[in-house]
Amino acid sequence: MLRQASKIQSSKLNAALAKKVALSCQILAKLGLFKETTGHVSARSADGVAMFIRGRGREESGLLFTKPSDVVLANFDGQKLDKKSVLKTPNESVIHGELYKARPNVGGIVHAHPTLHKVEHVREMMDVMGDNDICVLRGHGVVVCGSSVEDATIKSIKLDNLATLNLQAAMLGNVASISQDDQHAFLSRKTTGMGGGGAETLWRYYCEWLKKG
Repeated sequence: MLRQASKIQSSKLNAALAKKVALSCQILAKLGLFKETTGHVSARSADGVAMFIRGRGREESGLLFTKPSDVVLANFDGQKLDKKSVLKTPNESVIHGELYKARPNVGGIVHAHPTLHKVEHVREMMDVMGDNDICVLRGHGVVVCGSSVEDATIKSIKLDNLATLNLQAAMLGNVASISQDDQHAFLSRKTTGMGGGGAETLWRYYCEWLKKG
């Protein structure tokens, strides 16, 4: 009885994860961070040993229209575990899988589609990335890790906003850098009482925003 209840609970958690992956794809596409069919979001499965990742194939309709049924269960080597799915895992599954293997604290990953297909390339990226949650890849794309799908999604949005602001500032001429002391003070500030709720609050905002069309 307990085993059956645990199996049902795990199934519910995994269904919720697939839905979050689909919502993340829709949100990031609507914001313009993803284009057409390029880009991937994934989530670590409830048992921690596999991942849910947006699938690819002729039947897909692109990131903006991602449905939970478009999300594929795969192992960390990128092999599809759900034989019923008509979609396949993307070539870039290796990026997600290697990060999940190396970083147990990572629960969600956003990848804006550079061409890294080989494990050795991913490990080179991971050497540069270190313990950081964001890596900008030369030529095109980013990889963003988070403790959850929500966290990775909001970090991706903030990264894009900051990049836009930095570009606009650079166009004004020689803009002074923010001092290390000011950066430290900002990063170590307390957020309680400031109306913030972290990634989950902003996630709820974007989910509601998505519903407004």
